[in-house]
Amino acid sequence: MDESELLFNLFYFLLCMVIIYPPEEFQRLGFTIEQLFARFLGEEYLDFVGYHLRRTSLNLFVHSCLPFSYFLIHRLKFSVFATQEPLEDSDLDPDFPMPQEAVAFKTLTWKTAQRFSVLAVLAVPALIFNWHQQNWRRHPICKTLSKYSNSPGSYSAVASDIGTEFRRPEIYKKKLNSISTVIATQNWIIKTTMYNVHFAHQSNTSLSVAKAETYNISHHDQNDTLQMISIIVRPMRQGVSDFHIRINALEFRNLEDRVRRPISIPSNIQFHRNVIDRFVDVFKSQVALNPIFLAEASTDKCFACMLNEPNTKIHKQCADLDRNGAPLAEGACCSNCYCRPMWCVECLARWFAARQTDVDREVWLEQKCTCPMCRAKFCVLDVSYIRPPVDIRAPSQYRGADHEADDTT
Repeated sequence: MDESELLFNLFYFLLCMVIIYPPEEFQRLGFTIEQLFARFLGEEYLDFVGYHLRRTSLNLFVHSCLPFSYFLIHRLKFSVFATQEPLEDSDLDPDFPMPQEAVAFKTLTWKTAQRFSVLAVLAVPALIFNWHQQNWRRHPICKTLSKYSNSPGSYSAVASDIGTEFRRPEIYKKKLNSISTVIATQNWIIKTTMYNVHFAHQSNTSLSVAKAETYNISHHDQNDTLQMISIIVRPMRQGVSDFHIRINALEFRNLEDRVRRPISIPSNIQFHRNVIDRFVDVFKSQVALNPIFLAEASTDKCFACMLNEPNTKIHKQCADLDRNGAPLAEGACCSNCYCRPMWCVECLARWFAARQTDVDREVWLEQKCTCPMCRAKFCVLDVSYIRPPVDIRAPSQYRGADHEADDTT
């Protein structure tokens, strides 16, 4: 294999990956199968089921042509294995004693792959033609919809209802990746994939969180994480298979608000349901790194939630410097707070987050807030956990008691 052939193989492999899993840049430029064949596919908004019947069939056909196209271009360009003659005995490499057998095996493998690529190009159009007969009744999408129909073997009424609900403005639609999307309408939960579309009617469907995975986005900041959760959708209708929805944990609340069925969460699975929950955890981690504030334990409850005991104190301990080390302006500096401990760390973190703007989410931890009571300005470095001071007199009292006991004896 010479250098030009190696470059061709690498280029074609990357081209196939771009066609099958188009990146965002290609999607914005319109270089995807759905966008290039938009006139043939029609409008998803006008005919949801019909659009995906054509889309899945087109994807299957285009992808089946990729191996055949490779062999066709390779034959026209290189024709390596087609024209290679057997080596003479005098040309044998002593370090490779059986080149004829190796070349024969490679040629056989090459020709077998060629035949399979031709078979795919012939078989897939025949399969799509079979699906198209009788108004797409044999297509996997229509077979699934027919199981929800009151008329056996008919799916048009169900498809019409889905299309009507999809055109309503209150649907939830989120692109999971380059090849799949989740849609929640008034009565349906739908997941579109490359070659199929999964349907679940909310009236007889159960949803549960299967697992939550946390990934560190940055090696330098352990708080910069991404949480992904997998939700199992289990339709109770006989013959309809389960499917998974894998979404960002921050999207869970939006999806939960759009479906009528409750999403069960096992007690051993914890995740951030929204940006505030994630910020609270990061806020707690930073406060744990700050110096401890010595104060007497309070018998009161948190002023906000009235459940937890106050365990934080706001007192100025930052240096009033920006991220570049330059002194802050006088109006931007933190000030002392003389309020007694009144807040638990979670309520204080939520108060802090509520005073920030959505556009600055990535730098919330660097921003400032005001005390809920006295309005003194503070930052996260000014918040400390409370610990009761150690009573240094207790040990001496115990020692004195021991001496008195020795004297009496």
